[in-house]
Amino acid sequence: MHLLERKFWNTDEQLLSQEEMTNALALMIHRMEVIDSRCADGFPLYSPGTADQWVISPGGSWVGGFWSGWWWLRSRITGSALDLRKASDICQRLSSKINVDTINRSLIFWHGASLGDVWFGNSAARELTKESIAAIAGSYDPEINCIPLGTGMGGGKEGNQRITIDTLAALIQLLNRSEHSVYHQISRCHADTLLTACRNDDGAFHPGAYFSHGSFRAADHAGRWSRGQAWAMLGLSRAAAQWGEPYLTHTHSACEYWRRSRPEPLPPDRLSHPSRLCDPSSSVIASLAMLSLADLMPDGEQWRAHAHQQVTAIIRSQYFTGLHGNSHHQKNGDRVASGIFWGCCYKTSQGKNELIESAWGSYFLMATLCVLVDVIQPRHC
Repeated sequence: MHLLERKFWNTDEQLLSQEEMTNALALMIHRMEVIDSRCADGFPLYSPGTADQWVISPGGSWVGGFWSGWWWLRSRITGSALDLRKASDICQRLSSKINVDTINRSLIFWHGASLGDVWFGNSAARELTKESIAAIAGSYDPEINCIPLGTGMGGGKEGNQRITIDTLAALIQLLNRSEHSVYHQISRCHADTLLTACRNDDGAFHPGAYFSHGSFRAADHAGRWSRGQAWAMLGLSRAAAQWGEPYLTHTHSACEYWRRSRPEPLPPDRLSHPSRLCDPSSSVIASLAMLSLADLMPDGEQWRAHAHQQVTAIIRSQYFTGLHGNSHHQKNGDRVASGIFWGCCYKTSQGKNELIESAWGSYFLMATLCVLVDVIQPRHC
């Protein structure tokens, strides 16, 4: 039996149908209206579990772009002029982040601004994208041949000696939207530096590295943090789509490592602590990377099937509420809103990780579902 024919959940269950995925998208679209009603003019950061008690930020931190991106994505689904106006309005509120010293700007402006240009040709989003590209590329450090984490948004005083894997996909996509080849080259230098500093030969990735005495030293253990490995897979898939080899081979290797090391669709946050919190959001990001890989390989259908399996398990788990009574809370008689994806493992305070609902987690789940129902292409999210 082929590895992908193994079932990692009840063997009586089939993959999510087109109708079920469409229903899940409808629940998430409605959920956005509820979240929006909690925000006023702020940005939703997270809500613990299914509590619907949102922590709101006036500026959005690194999450703000996902709130705008989620509305761009909703506009792509609904075709609504009102949704498009909402996305554009949120997008313009991101402009205060242009000059913050952080590579997290790539997350903010790829999802929050550039998607408005990619999908709708929105002129205001295009101008903000251009400004953000120039500002982010201006942080390129030739000594370390990449764009460091930066000192803003929690990077701290040593932020300019640190690099992280989580922004790789957004950085590649954002900088390659420019018409200027110098920005394309910076993104490729950045990708190559991360590969050298963070990759193990078995496809496992360190989540980051620290520059000291002329070279990078990898941080943490390679492959242990599930979302870190998923971020690496997604970033590599974007590099492969942009430049081909050797990034395609590296993407395949990283995805194979995920499949070997995480045979269950709801992986632990860290492999070193399998009995603690899981992180379904890491599986969502990994699935999006696999869907991207599927588009780039002649035998890519196996990766699309595996992504579909993982997403099926997530939508039918307790971490997504409201579909076919799958919710643990519904079974226990609790009154919980539908369309909540609360499968994001996140540090909410010092020494405390929780499973939360977030704009970024819900954006990625909606995007992955949209790829599976052929609403968008995996390279455009």
